[in-house]
Amino acid sequence: MTQRETPPDIVQFFLDPRSYQHPVEGVIHRQTHVSHLFFAGDYVYKVKKPVDLGFLDFSTLEKRQSAAIAELELNRRIAPDIYLDVVAVHRDEEDALSFAAPTFVQEVAVLMKRLPEAQRLSRLIETGAAQPEMMADLGRLIADFHQTAEASPEIAHFGSLKIVRKNWDENFEQTEPFIGRTISREVWKQIREEIERFMRVYADLFEERVAQGRIRDCHGDLQTDDTFIDPETGAAYVLDCIEFNRRFRYSDTLADIAFLSMDLRYRGAAELATAFLEAYYARSDDEGVPSLLRLYESYRAYVRGKVRSFVIDQPGPSAEEKTLAEADARRFFQLAHADALRLRPRLVLVSGAMGTGKTSLAEALGRRAGAPVLHSDVVRKTLAGVGLEEEHKVPFGSGIYSAEWTDRTYDAMLDRARSELALGNSIILDATWSQATQRARAREAAADREALFAIIERTAPDATLEKRLSHPSRSVTDGRLELLDDQRAAYETPADDEADRVLRTDAVDDIDKLAAEAHTAIFGPESGRPDNS
Repeated sequence: MTQRETPPDIVQFFLDPRSYQHPVEGVIHRQTHVSHLFFAGDYVYKVKKPVDLGFLDFSTLEKRQSAAIAELELNRRIAPDIYLDVVAVHRDEEDALSFAAPTFVQEVAVLMKRLPEAQRLSRLIETGAAQPEMMADLGRLIADFHQTAEASPEIAHFGSLKIVRKNWDENFEQTEPFIGRTISREVWKQIREEIERFMRVYADLFEERVAQGRIRDCHGDLQTDDTFIDPETGAAYVLDCIEFNRRFRYSDTLADIAFLSMDLRYRGAAELATAFLEAYYARSDDEGVPSLLRLYESYRAYVRGKVRSFVIDQPGPSAEEKTLAEADARRFFQLAHADALRLRPRLVLVSGAMGTGKTSLAEALGRRAGAPVLHSDVVRKTLAGVGLEEEHKVPFGSGIYSAEWTDRTYDAMLDRARSELALGNSIILDATWSQATQRARAREAAADREALFAIIERTAPDATLEKRLSHPSRSVTDGRLELLDDQRAAYETPADDEADRVLRTDAVDDIDKLAAEAHTAIFGPESGRPDNS
């Protein structure tokens, strides 16, 4: 890994307004970990640093020139009016630098049209000017770009699990020097464990995406800092695609949109991320795979943490810039960690006798977790072909409530659970789950995909049960007070070792509070954006 800097006289040349052949009153200079950006009048000049970071190599003039030409051509696919040319800085026989007659080429720069800072998406978010409608338009723009992006067997290879694993392994290796500086060893280890678990269990998802033709010559670096939107006209420009490494640009289209959705969440704009994704899916022929999107969001956050970490060891940036980069890196790693911990799906049983409030808690938890909820009452009556509000006041354990019908109901619920878990999705199953053997079958379904298995047992005081069962609030249920003693007699209380998490809650508590506590215990703290601490 080489971290050389651009020669000072080249930097000074671009900083001098007199160097340019167009009007320039002053030059604004910014840096990334791999480039210098000079904002001069109506234009921007981008000069690549002579660095070799392993995943990119700009160490020689020839390599920087080749990368500049590739950047021009690739970015013209989506922003043709912005990327104008590649210009050379020459050194004459008197050692003077200029854009003039070709003598000795000293450096090259990508020449771009300068866009208003007020239209930068990150700035629009800061000022509150970014609106869901803008994100919807942007989602459609990216969907159209992906639809026409090149696809081939060679490109498809880069979406394989082999390449995805290589990208992650490279990340972990390159961030080891920053353990204890921008990322703790425990967080580094936990992210690696969760990512490796997902890749091991869900290898089939990567194969399916390749088979579906979802791997394209994408953008590779969709960031709010490099996206510009004119609030008046709605015109959007997406800049700065990856030109230096095909492995980062040839990717699953989900990996591409994950960068922007992650960045929006990072900036506290989760609602804008939702608008962007919904519009993208509606415009494209891709329904998406939430678990894969989550994996790629974690990957994108981790990459940003890595590249911001690189800045603190570079010789060029100021102490202030390095301090800011270190804080950014910590926050990006925090978001990558939160997303990685959410990769493991959850199979949650909400159990308990009739009248304990299972359904209310299951629905509240499902809303909070964004997970589907299956209710045994609904599944049972659907299987029986009867109306959901049709009453079946039969003796305990008879009719559609016989052991046979209960087995059929639970089989159907577990079949749906397996389908969701196969996609990496969590699911909540609301039923009595009165028998240990029934719960054991659910645990086996979770184990097949290494999902976290949890049981929430609902209980309630007799007075509460009597009141609820005497006046049921849900028309679909056939539970009533005279059946309660028989159900209690048949009920086997879940043991603490039956699941990874066993929670017991009383129905008299506030449902929203219970759902929040259960969500934290089973799904982890809610996190759409890292803390500012």
